[in-house]
Amino acid sequence: MFRYYSSYALVLSSLTHLICCGIPIFLSLSSFFVNLVFFESLALDFEFLEATELYLFIFTSLLFLVIIFMEVYNKKIRCASDECSSEPLCNSTKKTIKYNIIFSSILYILNTSIFISEYF
Repeated sequence: MFRYYSSYALVLSSLTHLICCGIPIFLSLSSFFVNLVFFESLALDFEFLEATELYLFIFTSLLFLVIIFMEVYNKKIRCASDECSSEPLCNSTKKTIKYNIIFSSILYILNTSIFISEYF
């Protein structure tokens, strides 16, 4: 019974610590970084990021495609063979992985449309 109540006490003390210290630290760090990014955008005009934008987009595209192809390989090709008879290997693509891939695909398409619109 003590373990039951002690777990609630731990959650309550963590929650009060979050309200007392965590939220003010998060707000102060976010305001600091917003001011830093605003200053950097005025001072440097993001020339470094503009110069490497195409390379970063290509790297992101390759990484995105590799992740999708690995999931397809794991589910379709590898588990279709007779060697993959165990349940955990064939069931590795769960709902959360599918939702993450769908969500990242939506973000990738949005990012690609914005990236292409900058060049036209």
